[in-house]
Amino acid sequence: MENKEILEELEEKFKKMKLELKFKSELEDIDKIFFIKDSILKDGFVSEKLSRQICYRIVENYVGWNDYLHSLIMPNPQNMFNMGESKIFNQEEKKEIIEIMKKIMEISSRNNLIGLTKDHKMEGEFIDYAINFWKEEFEKKITKILRKINTEWSKPWWKQLREEE
Repeated sequence: MENKEILEELEEKFKKMKLELKFKSELEDIDKIFFIKDSILKDGFVSEKLSRQICYRIVENYVGWNDYLHSLIMPNPQNMFNMGESKIFNQEEKKEIIEIMKKIMEISSRNNLIGLTKDHKMEGEFIDYAINFWKEEFEKKITKILRKINTEWSKPWWKQLREEE
């Protein structure tokens, strides 16, 4: 099946899924944040259980971010990059990062619960929540964190040495 056919199938199944699960998010919004189209093209098919395929991709994205955030809180002592980035943040900032991580873990565990219970109402709510959380909170906070990290990495190495002395 060609990419164009796969994407057309995605559009068709998405419309049906949206009506069934009664959520508000549009495919374009989900794709913009979680790259659903790329993921489905990589898989090479649109699942008969499209909602689970989409929820899996949402959680995969968030958990990837959570792994990175975890390295800022509890850096691997064998990784100088983790150790250096962790030192950039004070205790208050690390508490804020932990709060983001807790919200991501709630998203992940909710998805697992939906997979077990097959609760369609909860699944529709999950999709909207994941999109809204990204737009209203996560994107701003992760951008702030990454700007701070990038600023540190942008400093000449000799200035970093002087700051550590």
